[in-house]
Amino acid sequence: MSIIYVIVKTLTLPGAVLHAFFEHLVCRSSKVIVEDERVLQFNEMLSHIDHQLIKRKGASFDICFIPFFMNLFLGFLTLCYGSTTIIYFGKYGDIFGWICLYLGIALLTNLFPQLEDVMMLKENYLVNNDKKISKVFVTPLYGIFAVGARLEAWGLTLLTSVGFAFLVPVILGWFIPALYNVLK
Repeated sequence: MSIIYVIVKTLTLPGAVLHAFFEHLVCRSSKVIVEDERVLQFNEMLSHIDHQLIKRKGASFDICFIPFFMNLFLGFLTLCYGSTTIIYFGKYGDIFGWICLYLGIALLTNLFPQLEDVMMLKENYLVNNDKKISKVFVTPLYGIFAVGARLEAWGLTLLTSVGFAFLVPVILGWFIPALYNVLK
């Protein structure tokens, strides 16, 4: 693993710790044995929990999807306030806006599962599965997770999160007037 990975994960430590927390909860609820519970390991396991290989299909999906979704949801919510306050309105003196901007970027930087978990998802759902309906739903998620895990390995998710922070006011600008017109 590269030193850039460790630097990016250290800079975005709140998102890394929260992702590991969600991953740990999913491992416990799915009855996957956790081998090492330490979150602050400054290696490739930073923001991930070391667990045994996943044999069950449902558990491999849960370990990849639930921490991803929770960090995405919380990161987008905090980034909405921070991004619109700081970037769009230019209120640079708003401390809470800066905190929300940082936390949103930190959460969105630490979205993706480990590459080994993504490969187990592929093995369980796409290779050793005859049900076409599950392949239809899991294939796009597998693609997103595989690309994201590779980007995260090189620390590039920090750049995508910062870029997304600049796009959030534009996205909200599209949806809020439409929502206002629908509710009116």
